[in-house]
Amino acid sequence: MTQNNEMLHLSVLYVEDEPFLRERIRIVLDMHFDRVLSACNGQEGLDMFTRERPDIVVSDIQMPEMDGLEMVERIRMMAPDTPVIICTAFSETAYLLKAIELGVSAYVRKPLDCRQLVEIITRAATPLMQRIELERVRQREQASLEHVLGGSPAIQEVIRQVQHIAETDFSIILQGETGVGKSHLASLIHGMGPRTNAPFIPVPLGSIPESLVESELFGHVRGAFTGAVRTRRGLFEAANGGTLFLDDVDCAPPAIQAKLLRAVEDKRFYPVGSTVSVDVDIRIIAASNRDLLGETREGRFRGDFYYRLSDLVITIPPLRERSGDIPALARMFLREAALELNKTPPHIPEEVLMALRQHPWPGNVRELKSSMKRAALFAGETLTFECLSRILTVADSVTTTSYQRPLTLDQMEQQAVRQALEATGGKKMEAARLLDVEYRRFKRMLEKYGL
Repeated sequence: MTQNNEMLHLSVLYVEDEPFLRERIRIVLDMHFDRVLSACNGQEGLDMFTRERPDIVVSDIQMPEMDGLEMVERIRMMAPDTPVIICTAFSETAYLLKAIELGVSAYVRKPLDCRQLVEIITRAATPLMQRIELERVRQREQASLEHVLGGSPAIQEVIRQVQHIAETDFSIILQGETGVGKSHLASLIHGMGPRTNAPFIPVPLGSIPESLVESELFGHVRGAFTGAVRTRRGLFEAANGGTLFLDDVDCAPPAIQAKLLRAVEDKRFYPVGSTVSVDVDIRIIAASNRDLLGETREGRFRGDFYYRLSDLVITIPPLRERSGDIPALARMFLREAALELNKTPPHIPEEVLMALRQHPWPGNVRELKSSMKRAALFAGETLTFECLSRILTVADSVTTTSYQRPLTLDQMEQQAVRQALEATGGKKMEAARLLDVEYRRFKRMLEKYGL
C-alpha cells in the first residue's frame, strides 16, 4: 500500500494494448490505489471513462482503433480537469507537442519503472486529492453546522453563507432577534477560520457603561483618569491575531463608533491617555438585533462604520420561522443538560415535539435551550406534555409580567427567584439551576431579597 492513505480513495484508468504489460501494471497499481480500471485501446478507454469517470488516466499513445492522444483529446472535452499521464516508447517531437497542447500532466518513457509510475501518478493527483479533501472538510463542517443550527431551508441559507466566508478575513454583521444565536454563530465562524487558534474576544457593548466603553475597548495608561491606578490592556489588544466580536454594536455611542472605525481601518489605536499607538491584526464580527442598514438611514448608526463592517450581512431567522429545526435542537439541548446533571436524557414523545413546534418562542433558541434545561431537571424518563406545560407556563409568566408592568431590574430578579423556588418546592440548588445561575450567586440573591 502507498504510505499516503488518502490515495486509497483514488480511481485510476490504465489504457495499454499489450496484454502482458497491461496486466502487470494493473496489478502494481492495484496495490496502491483504491480502484484500478484497464482498457486495451483508446476506444475502449474512452467508453470506460464515460461510464466510470475515474479520477486519473494513464495511457499508451500508439494503439489500434483509437490512439492515446485522440482518446485524451475527447476526454479533455468531457472532463478538462482530469489528470492524464502519457506512456510511450516513442519520443517523436510531434507526439510530445501534441501531448503538451492537450495539457497532459506527465509524459513517461517506456519501459516503465513501476515505482516511478506510482510516484508520478501520486504527484499528478495531488491537486485533485486536495480538492476532494476540501470537499470532505466542507461536508463535515456542514454536517456540524446543521447539528448545532438546524437543517431547515431558512437556516441552510445561513450555513451556505457561513461556509463561503468563514475562511476569509472579511468583516461580518450578524443580525436577528434576541436569542437567535448570534454569539454562538460568531464563535463557530471564528472556529472555522484561519484564526481558530487565536483569541475570540466578545465585547458586550450593550452592557458596558458609556463612560467605560473606550477604556474597555482600547485600554488606558496609568493616570489617564481618576481611578486609573495602573496601565490596563483593552479588549482590542487582547484580540490581537484573533477575532473581536462586537455584540449589540448598535449600542455603541457615536463617538465610540468613530474610534472603532478608525481602529478597524488603520489596524491601530491609542489607549486612553496615551500618545503611543498599538498595532493590531484582528477580524471583526459585529451583531445586532436591529436592522443596521435601517438604523443607518435613520441617522442612528454611522454609515461609514456600517459599510466598513458589512462585507457580508447574515440574517439569522427567528425560531418561529424555522419550526422544523425545533425537534432536533430540543433533543440536543436536552442531551446536553442531562449530561450536565449526570442523568439519562428524557424521551420526547411526538405530541410533545408537536407542542414545542407550535410554541411561539419569543426568546428564540435561547428560550428553547433554557426550557430544555428545566425539562432535564424536572422530567422523569419521559418529558410529558404536562411537565412541558408547567415549564413553559413559568417561562411565559416571567416574560408576560415583564411586558405588562415597567418593573425595575431588581423587581424582575426578585420575581424570578420567587417563581423558581415555587417551581422547585423550595429546593434552592434546583432553583439556582432552573435560573441558570451559580449557587453562590443564588444564595446572595436570597439574602438580598430576604427570601
